[in-house]
Parts: sequence; C-alpha cells; structure tokens
Amino acid sequence: MLYCFIMTVDDVDQDHQKQAGTLRGWLLSYNMAMLSIILALVIIVFSLVFGLLSQMQNRNSRYEAINTLSGQLAQSRTLFTLIANEDDSQKHASLLADFSLLDREINISLQRIAVSYEEDPQRYFLYQGISNGINYINANLEKLQAMDKESQGLEYFNLFYSTDRVYTYLQDYTFNQYLSAIVENEVVWMQETRQQILNYRTIAILVFLFIAIAYTIAMYRMTMRLVTPVNSMVDTAKEIFHGQFDGPPIPLEGPEEIRYLEQSMNQMRESLKERLHMIEENQKLEKTVHKQELEQLRTTRELEKARYMALQAQINPHFLFNTLNIISRTALFENADSTVDLLDSLASIFRYTLEEHEDVSLGEELQFVREYLTIQQFRFKDRLHYTITCPPDLMEMRLPPLVIQPFVENSMIHGLEPKVEGGSITIGVQAQKKHVLITITDTGVGIDEQKLIQQKGKPKQHIGIKNIIDRLDHYCKGKANVAIHRISEEGGTVVSISIPNQLGGTRHVHAADRR
Repeated sequence: MLYCFIMTVDDVDQDHQKQAGTLRGWLLSYNMAMLSIILALVIIVFSLVFGLLSQMQNRNSRYEAINTLSGQLAQSRTLFTLIANEDDSQKHASLLADFSLLDREINISLQRIAVSYEEDPQRYFLYQGISNGINYINANLEKLQAMDKESQGLEYFNLFYSTDRVYTYLQDYTFNQYLSAIVENEVVWMQETRQQILNYRTIAILVFLFIAIAYTIAMYRMTMRLVTPVNSMVDTAKEIFHGQFDGPPIPLEGPEEIRYLEQSMNQMRESLKERLHMIEENQKLEKTVHKQELEQLRTTRELEKARYMALQAQINPHFLFNTLNIISRTALFENADSTVDLLDSLASIFRYTLEEHEDVSLGEELQFVREYLTIQQFRFKDRLHYTITCPPDLMEMRLPPLVIQPFVENSMIHGLEPKVEGGSITIGVQAQKKHVLITITDTGVGIDEQKLIQQKGKPKQHIGIKNIIDRLDHYCKGKANVAIHRISEEGGTVVSISIPNQLGGTRHVHAADRR
C-alpha cells in the first residue's frame, strides 16, 4: 500500500510537471490521494464489521429457531394426544386442522436449522433424526385415524404410546442435544471471532501507522521537490557571484512558479557568459588553450610511465628465496657439483631480475625460464620434464621482461605440484602473420583463469597474472592478448600469449631445449 501511495504521488508529480501545474495543484493532488486511501480503508473496515454482525445475527436466529421448534413440538404433542383421545368428529376435525397447520410451521422451523454434513456432521445427523421423527409421527397419525379404537384398542394404544415416546426423543434431540451442539460450535466460533477481532485491531493500528508514515514520506518528497530547485538556484547565484559561468543549466522542475524563476536564472547566466566571452581576446584564448593541451599531454605521459614502472615494481622474486632453501638442502645430501649448478642458475636469475630494462628479447626471456626450470628440476627430480622450442628468427623479438616465467610458475604450483607423479611443461613459440603466439602447456591437474586472476590480490607470493596482462597491454598498446583454458576434464592447462612481432636485441637461447 505504501508503494502504491508513493507511486501515485510520483504519477501526480509527473502529471503536474507535464501540465505545468501550480503549487496549489500539487497540494490538492497529494491531499486527494491521501483522502482516497483513507476512504478505501474505512470502507474495508466497515465491510468487515458488518460481515461479523451479519454472522452473529444468523447464529442468533438459530437459537430462536431451536426454541421455536421445541415449543412447536410440545404443542404438536398436545394436539396429537387430543386427537388420539377425542371421539367427537367435529372437534376431531378441528384438531386435525390445527395439527396440519402446526406441522407446516414445524417444517419451516426445520428449514431454519438445516445444516450440511460438511458444515457440522453432528448437527447434520441430529437434524436428520428430528426430520425423520416428525415424518414418523405424521405417518402414525394417519394410521391411528384409520384404526377403530373399540375393536383395535390394544394395537391403537400401543401405536399411540410409541408415537408419544418419539415426541419425547424429539424434544430431547431438539432442546438438549442439538442446542448443545450449537452451543459448542458457538463457543469455538466466538473464540475464533475474538481472535479475529484482535487481529483486525492489530491490523488497524499497523495500517494507521502505515498511513502516517506514507503521508510523512509523501510530504517530505513534496517538500524536497520544492526545496531542491531553490537550493540549485542559490548555488547558481553563488557561482555567478564568483565569476563561474560554465556550470550546467538549472533543470526546470517543481511547480510553475519555481520553473519561471529557474528559467530566468538560466537566461541571466547565459547572457553574462556571452558578454564575458566577447571581452576576451581570441589570441590570448588560443595561447592559453595550447599551453593547457601541452601540459595535459606531458602529465598524461608521466602518469603512464609512472603506472608502467609501478606495475613492474610489483614483481616479488619470492621464488628465489625458496631456491636458496633448496640449495641448502641439496648441499647436505649431494656433492658440490649440483650445488654449483644451482648457484649458476640462481646467479643468472638474480642478474636478470635485478637489471632495469623496459623490454628484453624473446631469447633472453626464454633463457630466464630455462634457468628457473633447471632449479625446479633439482626440487622435483623425475617428476618434472620440460621442452622449450622457438624459431631462431624470433629470438630477437622484443617484449616486456618476466612475462613467460610467472605462467610457468603457476603451472608448477597449481598444475604439477599437486600430482604425485608430476608431469611436463611445454613452451612453444610460433609466428602468426604480424603476431607471435607463445604457448605454455602443462599436464597438471588443471587450473582456470579465475584462479590465476585472483593472484592479483597476493603480490607478496608471486607476480600477479593481472600485472602481466596490464604490462603487456601497456607495452603493446592494447594489441596483446592472453587466454587461459583447461585442456580437458582430466586436467592440463594451456596459456596462450599473442603479442606483435617486434625485433631487436642481442641475447639468444637454443632453438630447442628439452629436459
């Protein structure tokens, strides 16, 4: 209901805005909407109250019908006794007429207390018993009229007394059992009605609070629709006072009186702005604009350079410290030759990571990956096998440093390390028209792109994949692409890096290297 009320208020606002309604129209619409809702609620409350009163009246009529039926049965019993004992034919006929009239009244009373089996099974069977008893009495009365009291005296009086006992049963059914059933039903109904009235009272209180809140919100919204345009005009006046003429025009909203002021304020500011531009010299304006453009361009370049250097500075050679631990353990269990090999690889890695260069050749990057995998082979032994292939004419292609190794490290950590038997890593490079495709394929358990991208939030553990993508995008001016997908459900991951072919540099590695 609150939603409908507020929507009604919004519709009223929009309608008045379209029709250029006045403030008086706004207030009238709000009040009419509120009165309509209150009137609807009053109608609902009265409907519920009259419904309960109607039910109470119907139930009271059942009591009256039971009392009436009980009295009618008593009269019928008296008439039946008089008819059975009356010998005068004239009085006998008069009594029969009275009995017939009373029987019709009894049937009317029966209809007033009629009830279906679904409504109340107990009262239904009592009603059927009373109805059958009355039919039985009428049938016996006809039999008594057909019998001769003198010749069939014993049979006559047996039939009379059996009928009289039926009257006793009927009065018991009517006044005791049927009335008791109604009372029990009424007690349950009164309890339910009492609870229903309490619920209605609670609902009425809540609805009252609801209406109060709705009206408060509606009045607040209307007040804000009046205050907001005034505040906008005040802010615009302050801007004009301080010589600021380039602000957006005041939106035309609110009642007709407010919109007229807003339009006048916009026209005044535009007029002042045009006069100010006529005073300024075109030459001075051109110099100022040119100077601003140069300053903005320089600032943009500095920001891009700072951002690129900041992305590279996030690289954390955490794996080098892990490598030192591996070397220490290896020195304890192996000869010095293995330690020397490890130290050579480690020295190359340190040298590569500590050099400050914006880009490197593909050969240098692959050599760095080879040194990294050499160290990892000391750790994984026969669990790790790798292959690096690259055409010789692509060795001098330029790319940012530390682009391939992080993907290889992720293949080690998330792909091969969880597998007991280990696996292999294949690094391949091939030319594709103006681009070069670098693929890193592993036979590990399989990792997905979302898991790699999440590493962006853990820069202290490894180079984030998001960092690599940002650096490639910056270096290649948006022409690079990185794709990661699983090979199959059994496992395996392929990382594809596509970058433009840019030649240069001097270092190189072997065209094919397998371990």
